[in-house]
Amino acid sequence: MTGTVIDSGDGVTHVFPVCDGYVIGSCVKSVPLAGRDITKFTLQSLRDRGEKFAPEDSNEIAMKIKEKYGYVCKDVMKEYEKYDKKTADESGKFVQSNKFKRLVHKTLNGNMVNIDVGYERFLGPEMFFHPVSKHLQVGFHRRLTSTLSSLMQVILITGIHPQRLDQAPGGGRGRGHPKVPH
Repeated sequence: MTGTVIDSGDGVTHVFPVCDGYVIGSCVKSVPLAGRDITKFTLQSLRDRGEKFAPEDSNEIAMKIKEKYGYVCKDVMKEYEKYDKKTADESGKFVQSNKFKRLVHKTLNGNMVNIDVGYERFLGPEMFFHPVSKHLQVGFHRRLTSTLSSLMQVILITGIHPQRLDQAPGGGRGRGHPKVPH
């Protein structure tokens, strides 16, 4: 098994290159962008749009939207077009795209709140590829490219063909990294 493993947690994302089932430890990269940032972005998008909910429910609502409805799209502009597309129903009346969803949330005090879920479904995860925060100067795609470049340098320096990386010192595992199970 050869490829890249991406582990995104709450506060940081790690990129692990894997060659013939072994993690290349010297090429592992960390990105200071993860689930918490997407939750914050989703929450800010809801507030900017004027959704009404109690502050004590805000983080839980944003996490539910991220986890239940979030996805990565291939082309952001095409995705916007899908959301903005209006079609005529049987009566000739124009209706909004079915891409918009509605989250029904039970608040801490027992009330039910309806939240419209739209663009944030794909814009939240998009920040991995186009970070919007000034403190995130290196985007996820740049870190992935950097990881792959580091991996290729290890291969070139050792003179080992990528398919035989397990013959490298340490079995291609870097510093004690275990073999990845298949």
